[in-house]
Amino acid sequence: MKEMDKFLENPVFGLFLTLAIGWLGVKIRDKSGKSWVNPMLLSVFMLVLVLLAFDIPYESYKKGGDLIHMFLGPITVVLAVPLYTNWSYLKKYSKAIISGILLGSLSAILSVVLLSKLFGLDEFLTKSIMGRSVTTPIALAVADMLKGNQSIAIIAVSITGVFSVLIVPFVYKVLNITHPIAKGVALGTAAHAIGTGKAMEYGKVEGAMSALSIGIAGVFTILWILLFQIIGII
Repeated sequence: MKEMDKFLENPVFGLFLTLAIGWLGVKIRDKSGKSWVNPMLLSVFMLVLVLLAFDIPYESYKKGGDLIHMFLGPITVVLAVPLYTNWSYLKKYSKAIISGILLGSLSAILSVVLLSKLFGLDEFLTKSIMGRSVTTPIALAVADMLKGNQSIAIIAVSITGVFSVLIVPFVYKVLNITHPIAKGVALGTAAHAIGTGKAMEYGKVEGAMSALSIGIAGVFTILWILLFQIIGII
């Protein structure tokens, strides 16, 4: 029993379990052939079931999860890579791309503010979910900057990404969005890395533009929040 406890307390256990379940989620999605089968959502449910079934304390699992969390900050720097590799697209369609990301990041923030007021959410919760449409490292920075809760921020980012990839085929169809750059920018701006995974299913251009949009949307989101703080909206 002591040997098992030591194994569970080892951070490698949590890290391995996360990677294994994530891999299994992707395999299930690929096997099903259904676009609405989301590997991230599957992974969350499978992970909870494993922890409950084997009575594994969350604190033990979290030690491995913290290893992944530790790298979220440095990973943000990697967002510069899509900017470099897709610079030709950015130059050719600069006005459309920048304006789309600028307005997309603005609408993401305004929707949080307006819906929070409509449903009576308190200020702390509103600030925690303000960065829901940007990638997790930036969302954590936003929550910290606004004195919100980072755990709630992660949940908001995950829900936004999963929900976005589920409804995007319907949205594209209804609004007749067919241009690959428009598809990629929309997914990257609204649904961060999860959206980029979906964009790559549409094609290389969509995936590239979505990856490009993540970094720019993160910068614009920070700037919008700073502006809103100055004028007293947040």
